[in-house]
Amino acid sequence: MTLDDSTRRQLRFSLFLQGAALLMFAVALIAQIATGGAPALIMVFGVGVILVALATAFTVRRLRSPR
Repeated sequence: MTLDDSTRRQLRFSLFLQGAALLMFAVALIAQIATGGAPALIMVFGVGVILVALATAFTVRRLRSPR
């Protein structure tokens, strides 16, 4: 399935937003670990990092697919 230009633009913008979300979740996770935060919050941020990383990988794969 080929992607038109509009879809590719939307995927690139989505990739930008996912990168920002990944950065925020990672910083929050590191801050929670460094301060000895609540284990529940560490789990939430850890799961968030994993989910956003998977979504980012999926988006990159779609963008690299042939036109």
